Amino acid sequence: MSEPFIRIRNLHQTFGTQHVLRGVNLDIYRGETLVLLGASGGGKSVLMKHLPVLLRPTKGEIFVGDVEVTKLLERELGPTRHQIGMMFQGGALFDSFTVFENVAFPLREESDLKDSEIRKRVSDALEIVMLSEHREKFPSDISGGMRKRVALARAVVNAPACIIYDEPHAGLDPMTGDTIDKLIKKLQREQGITNIVITHEIRSVFRIADRVVFMKEGQIYWIGTPQELEATKDQLLRDFIEGNAQDD
Repeated sequence: MSEPFIRIRNLHQTFGTQHVLRGVNLDIYRGETLVLLGASGGGKSVLMKHLPVLLRPTKGEIFVGDVEVTKLLERELGPTRHQIGMMFQGGALFDSFTVFENVAFPLREESDLKDSEIRKRVSDALEIVMLSEHREKFPSDISGGMRKRVALARAVVNAPACIIYDEPHAGLDPMTGDTIDKLIKKLQREQGITNIVITHEIRSVFRIADRVVFMKEGQIYWIGTPQELEATKDQLLRDFIEGNAQDD
């Protein structure tokens, strides 16, 4: 492995009396696809929202490159957020914007690029996700899988070093989910992007992951390769990947 691109150290997060993250330590390496697993409510999405500093921790540190980002002022966070794109679970598209306008939105809001450069970048991003011919359609005119791909195009249009995917397979049929997986690996292979994927789709874990992290109750319970996960004798992990309900 290369040097870590992102380092998370002793991260805690509380909301009122709820202690959601309980001392998370994790290294994320440049150019890898890391998959986060765990039961709902285990802290996966909350942890990932700390990387672009959408949330600030109660305690702990996050380094992106050599920069400790959690103490930065809001106006200082631009370079960090430029490095880390996020594909939200529901896509978070604007219904009144076309596909093209949705993808262009972060460039228009966060850059001083000329309109011609914005159009080129959006066209390139739509070509990556194979949606060039749908650029003038509205989100209501396209399928759920295509909306996911629009969200992915918007995440990559700023040329980030890392993309976080929050449940990219949710609501998709297996074939469409496979298309998303292929796009994730294509971005890793051709663009060198670091992928961090939160998912409950076990088939996808074995298709895309270089490493797997399993979270339980706000802590890292297990880290390993997909091959190690497949071979594990740990009963909690076996029940999770086999879909077995635990007795109370």
